[in-house]
Amino acid sequence: MPERLVLWGPPVVERTPNDPDYAEYLPAWVQKCADVGVTKIVGGDQTRALTEAAHAVGIKVDPYINYNSFPRHGWARVTYGWSLDFLRPPVTAAEARAIMDSHRPIYDAPKVATTMTDFASQNPQYRSLTRSRAYTLEPGDDLYLSAAFPEVRAEQTQQFVDTLTHTQGDGIQVEFVLGNEDENGAVPYGYEDRTVTEFQAKHGKNPFDLPNDYPEWLQFRADYVTLALTEMRAAVKQINPDAVFSTTLIAGEKEDYLKLLHDWPTWLEQGIVDEFYIWFRTNSDLDALERQLNYAVEVAGGRTPVIAELSCYHPGSFQQPDLMLRAAEVAVGCGADGIGIYRSHAVEQLEFWPVLEKMSKL
Repeated sequence: MPERLVLWGPPVVERTPNDPDYAEYLPAWVQKCADVGVTKIVGGDQTRALTEAAHAVGIKVDPYINYNSFPRHGWARVTYGWSLDFLRPPVTAAEARAIMDSHRPIYDAPKVATTMTDFASQNPQYRSLTRSRAYTLEPGDDLYLSAAFPEVRAEQTQQFVDTLTHTQGDGIQVEFVLGNEDENGAVPYGYEDRTVTEFQAKHGKNPFDLPNDYPEWLQFRADYVTLALTEMRAAVKQINPDAVFSTTLIAGEKEDYLKLLHDWPTWLEQGIVDEFYIWFRTNSDLDALERQLNYAVEVAGGRTPVIAELSCYHPGSFQQPDLMLRAAEVAVGCGADGIGIYRSHAVEQLEFWPVLEKMSKL
């Protein structure tokens, strides 16, 4: 039986955190969560008001910050003007849903908008580079700083500490999201001078003479990610020793993780994370779910709780109630210590509240 039922996402209410009466709308929503058996909300809205409302009905709150192998500090985002923007009926109407379900979306000419954080703009020396060492981002690419620099790791760590302090949450989650990948699915960055020089000193090899997915080169860069998490955990525990420090990763096959610099077996072996979430995001294949979750549970070996994060939000996810329930049953059968749904907006719009209640009783 799972020890917890988790819901990801912010409160689905008619106010925003900036509204003066926002807190008044939270009790009814968190009560709805409690009534179906939710024991933890991950993400939320990064407000103390949500933490207080959730605690009043016995629900824990762990805010999260999305992250990548090296900290993301900007992007060349491609935006599309979708034909569905011209939907005439109110978007919440059944008529609108029928149109959206049957209409093939058409987009306008894509536009590229490039952004950069102040920290990245003020510290170009910390930029993480690809093999081409170009500073101009290709459309769709992200801008990363290098975790090889202590200053970069410290700036990122402070974001987690500030969020936990502000919300007074029960923990903090590092949500690893998708980033730039090469044609083989491997992280393409890490070719800045500092990283290259340190690799050469340790291994006597030049990364530019090796394939990007050369095992030693992948592991070397992944070690920086592990170091960053170690420092994050230490900082979080310093302000609240009882805070739960967790990570969530998009599920994949065992050979996929190191390509993304996610050496999570080492994180579990070294006790860096208190809870390990594995995120089934855009794939609703039950055989893949069982295979990938069995691997995670086997590696964890009972040392760290493993929670299955089942999406009903993303394209290709578990959007049919029966399929979601079957996925939850498979997860429990694999030995998952907990299950949950991503995310709150999808639960509301798909009317999945009864599904959550059934999941809580598995």
